Amino acid sequence: MIAAPRVSVIIIFLNEARFLGEAIESVRAQSFSDWELILVDDGSSDGSSEIARAASDGERIRYLEHPGHANRGMSASRNAGIAASRGEFIAFLDADDIWMPEKLAEQVAL
Repeated sequence: MIAAPRVSVIIIFLNEARFLGEAIESVRAQSFSDWELILVDDGSSDGSSEIARAASDGERIRYLEHPGHANRGMSASRNAGIAASRGEFIAFLDADDIWMPEKLAEQVAL
């Protein structure tokens, strides 16, 4: 297991296959490198699950889903991500959004 990161980034998603890969790549492209990414599947049926599983390495980028691949809603999904996080800080990124490369560096500095 790797050391606890400074920032835990949580992306929850439900049927976001069109955008999820870009969101993940925007986290990978951060100039601030002390992060983990937690991908929480809220019961997707459109290929999002496969994108997230392919991105997961089991340590720095982790895939989670609710028991039975159930749809439990945004709050339950965020809470699952928070429960799995190990970082000092938590940052949420919507699955259909991207971050500029300096986003985490600027916010952690504040």
